[in-house]
Amino acid sequence: MKRIMDIIADETGGKSFNSFKYSYDTLSTPKPDYDEDNHSDREWLGNGETSRHKLPIDLRSMAKSLSANRPEPVVKYFLDGSRRVYHVDDIAYNRNVFPVIAGQVGVACCRREDRRLYPQSPTVNELVLSLPKDCDQDGHHTDAYLAKITKKINDHEILRRLDLNFSQIIAYNTDKTVDSKMEDRGTARIQDYMINAEKRTVDNLATMGNLSSSAYLIKDGSLEYIPMSVGMGKYADIRTFKDSYRWVIGASKSFNPENCRDKNNKPNADSIFHLEEGFRTPVMRFINKRIENLSFAVWYLRLRDVKQTRTPFDGVLKLERILVTDSENDDGLDSDEVDMISATILNERNPTCYGADLRFANHLYPVYLTESFIKSNFMSGEMLMRIF
Repeated sequence: MKRIMDIIADETGGKSFNSFKYSYDTLSTPKPDYDEDNHSDREWLGNGETSRHKLPIDLRSMAKSLSANRPEPVVKYFLDGSRRVYHVDDIAYNRNVFPVIAGQVGVACCRREDRRLYPQSPTVNELVLSLPKDCDQDGHHTDAYLAKITKKINDHEILRRLDLNFSQIIAYNTDKTVDSKMEDRGTARIQDYMINAEKRTVDNLATMGNLSSSAYLIKDGSLEYIPMSVGMGKYADIRTFKDSYRWVIGASKSFNPENCRDKNNKPNADSIFHLEEGFRTPVMRFINKRIENLSFAVWYLRLRDVKQTRTPFDGVLKLERILVTDSENDDGLDSDEVDMISATILNERNPTCYGADLRFANHLYPVYLTESFIKSNFMSGEMLMRIF
């Protein structure tokens, strides 16, 4: 019986090497484009809220009041995405050898009702494959060409017996003038696929009317999505559906403090370093030059005392909002709303996942549970690699 890689090699005119299979998750993997690496892409526009705060804002009493008097927090939904990637073979085209990368992609949203979390349907749990663009040697209609190959491998007896199928085969760029490893390019395309699924989930929730001022969503990670250039459809550019993010907060557990800036575009890491537990920074507004006509608001919230953490920046969350309405773009976010959201998030710091994750000081427990739920649905890496 032919292997799945034999079918791919036959259909694309390549040569499979039956190479050693391994997981990339134990190795260094590329960061997404919207990460905190390059502050030069950002132009800081000054104050991002209606009040002109100069000092950090104490939210401890508000957090206690919300906990005592509000039966249901205004944060109702929690979203996270996860992916695992594997080197499953090498394949040759025109005397050049390229990695073949398989990925498991999961995206889940959990909703809170009566202090319990429930999965919000639908949950994304998909298999994808990343092949070099050279697999389409004619270079025409690559998406349709790869869809045909996807159907062929999904008809394979092994996949039918295991009730598995691949949702999509994605081509990665093989231009030799680009300074990056081929495996990083393939992994980045699977990362893009996951991000696209996250955006689709948010848009569906907003379209169905689930998100509102009394039902916010916390998305794990940044909202600073750089537009995707190829193959991701409607959700390639967040500007086309930015209204869906009106009630969404991005919460980043990790960030580069050197990229924190004040209203004068000066490094501002020192103010975060000295931020006390239960305080937030003033909100700042910025644009990313790679995402024209879209403004962001960002502020930082310390969840835990520095004495309870490993480093001075542990226990600090970076919080983001996309500025959607005209009033938000003109005047910034309503400061009372920012305080209420921040105090609500402060109350999410307990219980902790201490010992289960090195980033415990930055985790919001419902987000941690959502992430754990996603990963519990993944098949083992050994099983996935063996089907090739």
